[in-house]
Amino acid sequence: MEDKSSQYELIESLVFQYQSGSSKAGLKLIQSFGYNPTSKELSGYLNKYFSLLRYGVIKFNDKDTRQFLRQFTSNSQLKQELIPFYQYAHTKKATRKLVQMINFRLRHIPDEDMIHDLCELLLIQAKKYKKQGTKTNFCGYLMNSYRYKVYDHYKYLFRDLLYSHRIEMLEDHIDDNSEINIEETLVPDLYFQNETEEIGLNWILGKTAEFPFSHLTMFERTLISLYDHKGMTYEEVGAQMGYHRDTIWTKRKQIKQKLRKLINNPPNE
Repeated sequence: MEDKSSQYELIESLVFQYQSGSSKAGLKLIQSFGYNPTSKELSGYLNKYFSLLRYGVIKFNDKDTRQFLRQFTSNSQLKQELIPFYQYAHTKKATRKLVQMINFRLRHIPDEDMIHDLCELLLIQAKKYKKQGTKTNFCGYLMNSYRYKVYDHYKYLFRDLLYSHRIEMLEDHIDDNSEINIEETLVPDLYFQNETEEIGLNWILGKTAEFPFSHLTMFERTLISLYDHKGMTYEEVGAQMGYHRDTIWTKRKQIKQKLRKLINNPPNE
């Protein structure tokens, strides 16, 4: 108990030194919570968040983890089921699907950038910390606030979700190694010229999509909906779908080529 108290006091001291302008104290603070910039090794508290966001490692017995994940779902039942210490199999299954979606949305962020984000967010909380009473300390403050800071930092990637629990994950539709043939001459924009239905969820799912859009994958219809119907930029579409803007540009070119081929050579049905 004494060792833990001493550790809390040391961290508290580092926080106040960092607030006074000591970058060395900031570095030691980051190391205290699990990241060593010299060896690039992760452990402890920061590794818990990195492993969850990058690899989907879920510590179901950790209250902080469960509270963090509750922010990512609008499913009131799942939110409620993640409160208790013990989770049934169906809750764990739904949570794993939720975390799979989170990993998918963050997949375009390099490991180093994500680690930098997690460290920077911790230091931001250290700057904001104010001692209140004798029973509070920075570790307790961080445990109650850091999860909200991390979610707030990445929440722009989860706005206007098109992927509900009814929609399968889209990785199988991606083929970054496919060959791309881009004609140098401009061609007429084929999007929506034969489509009168609203470009919404049923259209993306293929229920209301007409030829040639009915022959596209769900991933391809999603990209069309975001870029051509909602008017998002390549960067905004990339943020929504978890890909770099250049990948979205490439995939849109492939879609246009696919549509041209379908119109010129309709399949026999």
